[in-house]
Amino acid sequence: MSANQGPPVYISGSAQEIVGRGRPAPAYLNLLAAAAADAVADAGLDRAAIDGLVLSSSIPQPFERNPAEVAEYLGLGAAYTAMAPYGGRPATDVLHLARSAVRAGLATNVLVLSADTFATTLGLEGAIDLYMKSFDASYERPFGPLIPTAFALMAARHVHDYGTSMEQLARVAVSIRKHGLLNPHTEVSGELTVRSVVDDVLVSTPLTRSMLALISTGGAQGFVVTRERVDRRSVALLGYGEASAFMSLSQAPSLVHFAHIRRAADLALRQADAELTDVDFVQFYDPATIVPLILLESIGFCGPGEGGAFVEDGAIEIGGRLPMNTHGGTLAFRHPGMGAALDSVVEAVTQLRGEAGPRQVRDAGLGLVHGQGSWLANNGFLILGSS
Repeated sequence: MSANQGPPVYISGSAQEIVGRGRPAPAYLNLLAAAAADAVADAGLDRAAIDGLVLSSSIPQPFERNPAEVAEYLGLGAAYTAMAPYGGRPATDVLHLARSAVRAGLATNVLVLSADTFATTLGLEGAIDLYMKSFDASYERPFGPLIPTAFALMAARHVHDYGTSMEQLARVAVSIRKHGLLNPHTEVSGELTVRSVVDDVLVSTPLTRSMLALISTGGAQGFVVTRERVDRRSVALLGYGEASAFMSLSQAPSLVHFAHIRRAADLALRQADAELTDVDFVQFYDPATIVPLILLESIGFCGPGEGGAFVEDGAIEIGGRLPMNTHGGTLAFRHPGMGAALDSVVEAVTQLRGEAGPRQVRDAGLGLVHGQGSWLANNGFLILGSS
């Protein structure tokens, strides 16, 4: 048996619930129910065939709902249930939990669900207040940092250590905006230029508004993970890796290079019996334009300090060497909350099915999906392959 250490498991159903820019999100359970129905239908299964549920936590209500309650609401009956913890990494964790349940014989067809009503429930000020609580209460929060502050510190250090330019940071936003404009559900409009990004409102030096993620009212995602390949549209879940190294940004060993990111990516690749050169596209969590640069370097797609040069020539655009965030990511599609990186999984499945339309990566056969929590403190990776 290969390094995968288990039989293949498949994502046979995939769904995404769209709320729309500025519109209030439906109730949390209603979003989950819609995602469940659409994912099961996409898999071509009857709901009675579902015997497992894995639920991602939600930003506005991380502890108010549990998977048993949701299973009851959906009428699943006797089923295996589990929940991924609070934090940004559930995008990868929920699918790993589903795969593990199937491999262990705890379930045959597992429904994976995530929903968030982010800005609808909290409002902009409430969302900012909640995120401030992510900083350490004793050593960080007294200084009044906001989420952009953390990523701005990383960007400033990258500029200091490697000479990364504002134009290189802007290029990430420009490239990913091109992809977002090909997505019919994007919450943005209009092309960006390097100049317009650099000249945009400064939020936290050196990051401008266009270099930071959107804040959306809500959304949901659903998947069906199966033991058997349902049909040719089933996508193989080939590898998973995760690693954490710190929680508070003040305790990070570096602000620009993270060995635990490389470890997590290597674990996923080894399970999939794959090399970095086999990867046809990446879907990175992109809360700020500095993050894709750090990920490219930390994973090993380029050397330390070379991320800025890597993106300058369009390498991360569709048709380039390594297409990135082909749906627009959180910079140019939406950021509904905890499930933001699960939008990346939906896009990876769509790409590997060859159903991405004008966003389609040619000959896409292997994709790398990233999820993270707390400013790259904990990271998870999935390797997905066409079946």
